[in-house]
Amino acid sequence: MPLLYLPLVSFGRMQPQVWEELDQTLYTLHLPAPATLRHTGFDVSLKRNRIMLEATVEASVIDHLSVKIRNQARLAGVSSTHSLLPSGVALADITDVDPNVCNLWLATHRHLFAQTEEVCEFTVFKTGKNRENPFGEVMAEYQFADGFPHTSNLL
Repeated sequence: MPLLYLPLVSFGRMQPQVWEELDQTLYTLHLPAPATLRHTGFDVSLKRNRIMLEATVEASVIDHLSVKIRNQARLAGVSSTHSLLPSGVALADITDVDPNVCNLWLATHRHLFAQTEEVCEFTVFKTGKNRENPFGEVMAEYQFADGFPHTSNLL
């Protein structure tokens, strides 16, 4: 997929002056190399009374980026942050799928792992909590490593 939504950090509510400081601070974030993201398989999990099919990822390889972002947020005066680093990316809600169909799909697709991707950029979104009308407004995009390949997947 050309875009992958993989939440790393939640900043919570911020005053405009704190957002401006955070924005400037995140532009200074630089890592010596892109972070790698490796797809490791598929899993089924329970999330808020829904059964979800997930693509599992090796999250430890991007944990360093999450820590750096949280440290930059602290320097900018963001009062509360917490890590959202998941071990999987939800692909589909399968609550109403027959278990045999799900098991068959997993058995036939378990070997289809994507290649390791290099992640060079992250995006800060402003989100709403209204389930009936969810939105995600892009606040800013930050390139944190050199050699940004425009054709690769983004984080």
